[in-house]
Amino acid sequence: MDSSYTQLHQAESRLADKADKHHIYQLMVQSPEADINLMQTIYRSSTGRVGRHLREDFCGTGYTLSRWVAQDTSFSGEGFDIDPDPIKWGWYNNFAPLGDAAMRGKLHLKDVREPSLAAPDIRCAFNFSYWVFRKREEMLGYFTAAYEDLPEHGMFIIDVTGGTDSLSEEPFESENGEISCIWQQQNYSPVNHSADLTIRFRFSDGSEIEPPYRYRWRVWTIPELQDLLTAAGFSSIEVWWQGDEGDEFSSIDYQVTDKGRNDPCWVACIAALK
Repeated sequence: MDSSYTQLHQAESRLADKADKHHIYQLMVQSPEADINLMQTIYRSSTGRVGRHLREDFCGTGYTLSRWVAQDTSFSGEGFDIDPDPIKWGWYNNFAPLGDAAMRGKLHLKDVREPSLAAPDIRCAFNFSYWVFRKREEMLGYFTAAYEDLPEHGMFIIDVTGGTDSLSEEPFESENGEISCIWQQQNYSPVNHSADLTIRFRFSDGSEIEPPYRYRWRVWTIPELQDLLTAAGFSSIEVWWQGDEGDEFSSIDYQVTDKGRNDPCWVACIAALK
């Protein structure tokens, strides 16, 4: 058989070429049901209420928001992102299949510092997406906009990661079936904590989706973020620490703490109440 034909056939049959990068990202990176459960647990613990209107910043495909509005007719929400490609994909793949429920979710092709149409009970920024704000004044501006957007007793929830692994340039790989997700941070600066992050998806045949997701961000610390949230006006700030399997943590595997653990890699949420 002609070698050029064989090479062409192999190229055409690569698993990566058949994959949808937005679908794979949702599968490998996001966990909307767990995030919704966590947000509601934190919100109820501080307010005694159930959150009904959610705002998802850096929403991408709006996956979490779509699961939120699908819960019940009393749930609504808004998502904000400046990238039109995932917004469009998310509307057709995550919201349109919901039928009438889709009308309770609004996707905005806008900067996350823009105000909501309706004041959200809970506003979130997950997967460390807000780390794209690398300057103190940028992050303070974002937090201030979030504070002003919330109603009384509204809550702003962000996730954060740290430990020595968060400064490493070694790739971290996780698997889900025949797909691997590879996170790699490069060009890390110990002076200003800036770095370049790529997220790649590799399939069992060795092929990868190109181009990978690329971000230029700053590795922020919990004390820095707490100080900025306080400066933005938030009255109560709690750190919820993610536990390990077997820990005597709550059913959501998170617990309020003022200490945490000095692990090589840890994940926590910061909940700021207006």
